[in-house]
Amino acid sequence: MPHVLAGNVLRWISLFLLLVFMALLASPFPVRADGGAAAPYEIWVNLKEGQQIAVVTLKNEDTAKIDLFISILDATGESHEVTFFLPLGTNAADFSVVEQDIHTFNEQTTAELDSFLRSSAYNKNLALNELFAGTLLANGFLLVPLWAPLLLTGCSAVEPKPEATFQTESSQISIYAIDENTDLEALIKTTGLDSSVQELLARLRGQQIAVVKLQTQPQAESTSESTEGPEAGEPGIHLAWTASLVPEESGNRYSYPLGTGASWSKPIELTRVYVVAPLGIDFDVSYPAIGSNQSGYTFRTRSRISDYYQIPAYAVDEARGNFGRVWRATYTQSNSAEDIVVVARPQTVLSRLYAGIQENTAILAFIFALIFGLAFWVLAWYFLMPRLIGKGHDPKNRLRWYYSLIYPAINLALIVLPGIILFLLFTFGLAIQSLVVLFLLFGGVSILVFMLVHARHLDVSRGKALAAFVEVTLVSNGCYLILALALAKLIGII
Repeated sequence: MPHVLAGNVLRWISLFLLLVFMALLASPFPVRADGGAAAPYEIWVNLKEGQQIAVVTLKNEDTAKIDLFISILDATGESHEVTFFLPLGTNAADFSVVEQDIHTFNEQTTAELDSFLRSSAYNKNLALNELFAGTLLANGFLLVPLWAPLLLTGCSAVEPKPEATFQTESSQISIYAIDENTDLEALIKTTGLDSSVQELLARLRGQQIAVVKLQTQPQAESTSESTEGPEAGEPGIHLAWTASLVPEESGNRYSYPLGTGASWSKPIELTRVYVVAPLGIDFDVSYPAIGSNQSGYTFRTRSRISDYYQIPAYAVDEARGNFGRVWRATYTQSNSAEDIVVVARPQTVLSRLYAGIQENTAILAFIFALIFGLAFWVLAWYFLMPRLIGKGHDPKNRLRWYYSLIYPAINLALIVLPGIILFLLFTFGLAIQSLVVLFLLFGGVSILVFMLVHARHLDVSRGKALAAFVEVTLVSNGCYLILALALAKLIGII
């Protein structure tokens, strides 16, 4: 995927600003908590972070590359200079920064990742549809209601010197290392940070920070009043760097400083954090859950959280394949007090197998539905029907196993037409109505065929014959449903 060095640096600067602003807005004093900034309170309360987008790419088990975009919106109608800092992690290096708008950043950095996630979501939805079609093929009309929820779901006393300085048209970013000999009071005085952040800086010894001086841009009126989500061309900065992961017993850890959001007095409109790993590397992620869970996509591969830009919500999506693994957390109107923690580890044989399965979920679901759907139906017909009606396998009673194939054949025809029409209606919003029609259509046709073809030849009352037919249907498709749900859970469809 494309990486623009200058764009990466600008993106990180934006994130720095956002974190500091959050801390400042938490009280009538300049920023506290995980970031620090310096500006009059009346200015800080009119600042908010529009968007924060981070991509953490695990280069190997020891190093991560971080791309960060951040936009700061100034509701005062004027431009102001603000100063803040952002923790960079251990052994941060390879810095770059550029001013960039959100549209350009997305095209260069996240577009391909989003396409992986959408493709994975499409395959999962398709696989779930195929599992559902399997139960219809095997005469499972009675269990349609049970499928509905799934389908609808320096030194002391010496002025600290920056290790590196970057300049853009409206910002300046200085990189400082904090060690045991760093004079924090001198650092704060030199950089213009507020004295309230000294305790936080003390906890960051052994790491590096980026101190950002940013000239804010007045917020357009349409941005704050928009009901259609964040502005596509929202200006910001793109900052990039690499950092070493911290060794731990469970694996090497990287903490993305999402927790700085708690210091903002106004919620961040949109936050997206990606974690990317190539083949051979896997990871575990712990993250805060803020607001309602809107993970997943609709059947039209539209992310569910895109309908929740105006209220607190979150979504977690991921994709695996020959590209590796992509994980994404999205937050709307949220200010987190917790970080996102990533622990890298080698990819195991089981993890490789799981990635291969997820890449081929639709094919696997189709084969499963075709084989097991039919198998359960034929077995239930052959073993249960004679016992339920008190008859043996006399050919005159039409209970031989191949007689059961009449129903899958009819259901297959119904799945093709009008099933395709009903599926289209389902995807375009008529979900409940489509499922009701499916239940009535498949159930009505199956019962009608049974009563005309089999019931009158079984030498039992039609009531007893129909009851046996319903019991066979429930048993065969109940077994299929349990196994199908187990498979769906195993391969990550649900």
